[in-house]
Amino acid sequence: MNTKKNAIRLLAEICRQKGIRKVVFSPGSRSAPMVFAFSQIPEIECLVIPDERVAGYFALGLAQQLKQTVAVVCTSGTAALNLGPAVCEAFYQHVPLLLLTADRPEGAVNKGENQAIWQDDIFADHIVLNDTIDGDASSEEELAQFAYDVNEAIDEIANDFPGPVHLNVRLSEPLYEFNDEAFEHHLIFEKSQLESDYISLKDLQRIKKTFSRYARKLIIVGRREPDKNFRNLLKKLNARTDVVVIHETLSNVHLENTIGNIDASLAAMKKEEEERFIPDVVITLGHQIISKKLKQFLQNKPKVHWDVPPDSNMERGFALFGNMIDSFEPINENQFLETLLHTPDSTENNFKTNWLALSHQASQLSEKYFAQIPFSDLQAIKTLVETFPAKANIQYGNSTPVRYGSFFEHKKSSRVHANRGTSGIDGCLSTAAGAAYTNKEITVCVLGDVSFFYDSNALWNNYLSPQLRIILINNAGGTIFRLIDGPGKVQDFEKFFETKHNLSAKHLASMYDLPYYFCALQNELEETLKTFYEPSATAKILEIKTDGAVSAEVYRQYFEYLRNDKQ
Repeated sequence: MNTKKNAIRLLAEICRQKGIRKVVFSPGSRSAPMVFAFSQIPEIECLVIPDERVAGYFALGLAQQLKQTVAVVCTSGTAALNLGPAVCEAFYQHVPLLLLTADRPEGAVNKGENQAIWQDDIFADHIVLNDTIDGDASSEEELAQFAYDVNEAIDEIANDFPGPVHLNVRLSEPLYEFNDEAFEHHLIFEKSQLESDYISLKDLQRIKKTFSRYARKLIIVGRREPDKNFRNLLKKLNARTDVVVIHETLSNVHLENTIGNIDASLAAMKKEEEERFIPDVVITLGHQIISKKLKQFLQNKPKVHWDVPPDSNMERGFALFGNMIDSFEPINENQFLETLLHTPDSTENNFKTNWLALSHQASQLSEKYFAQIPFSDLQAIKTLVETFPAKANIQYGNSTPVRYGSFFEHKKSSRVHANRGTSGIDGCLSTAAGAAYTNKEITVCVLGDVSFFYDSNALWNNYLSPQLRIILINNAGGTIFRLIDGPGKVQDFEKFFETKHNLSAKHLASMYDLPYYFCALQNELEETLKTFYEPSATAKILEIKTDGAVSAEVYRQYFEYLRNDKQ
């Protein structure tokens, strides 16, 4: 049973030929023709998730794992607005999504029509390309223009700036007329080849000359996917005596003689010795960096800052340290690192020795401190990291979990993700659910209570993988506001910032028929984790109850302990 609207059938077929294999739908009447068209294509899997906000993040999790474009379809009106948070996250994570929002015919807005709002440019500046297309197109000329617009949009997703593309599809009634006759067309266009970006010889020589001129080089790797070639090049560069590599857990970089827990190292650094650790050249690679302390430490200090995105087609400039970025023509990370390898090693300085000694000191102090702390958020995360299954796909929630997770070295076989494009809490569980659906390994989602309850509609879908393990750290409020400067000084702090509550995940787990585990002590957690990751017919939820005030104090004292030079 297929739609009578040939333009929508053409849309679905173009998506098939362009390699789209998963489409996430949220139920709605205006989008019905797209349901009929896509569901008739055997190669495309159609997933139905009622909540549009969840659907958007679920699709983001799918695309994150598949490295392929995933389509999201919704009806008109506020349904489309609910995709907004996931669209923004995909834009800043550079995740390929195709957003297909059904809309009423032109002229319906402000005429008393139901579910009619301005949808033409609904996602504003957070999309790669936006277009409104005529889903009622029927003549040969109209269909040719329709096909051209759809082809261009899908090709654009992976072109200059990978990310979400929005097609607003105008559809008039009747929406439920069918025609199963074959629809012949020859309107699928080959993707135009991008011209390769080659950095000029002049810029290459300037990079080499500048890099060779200075003795202190600091490479900072932000959030990025595991990449064997990138790691090998970085390993070669890290073997030099004049290069220090700093990476976070989300960098998915596992190398010896690098700086992992940067916040601990900075806390252990003596004020009078800071000059020994200031770089001449800073190179930022990957995507966003979590550590605010690192950004503050480097403010206006490097003589040169090069920001190199993972792909040469990404136009950006992370001016993280207050000073101007030294710019050059497009170049990707691997090409850039390869260029640096063809420069001499500035061996006559102790820059790297100082950093490695500091990191070793911070590591030893951390181990001593962790051994004496009470049961808390920090202790719970430490225990989880130590017991994550090999090859696990870790999905950290924002706020405290991703910060605590950055204190520890994870297994080399694991992959670590988090929604750090915009760093919101609103879709962490939904993204993890999408990631788990298409990942054969165990997916572990570690998130806080506010993130969990805010996104609990993520449990309301039929695609929760039995490989998904949800670990909720419930400290009865937004403890993150106790950890950062400012909010704790505000009157009525607990009312307006901490969102105190007495909620539990137990009844939600029961409602969705998911196995539920509860721990409030260290020995209970250790015992539960012995079997928690074992095979199951469904996803599982583990709720870890901690004291928010105690957890915040443990966090504060951790950095006090590191700063205490008498240790």
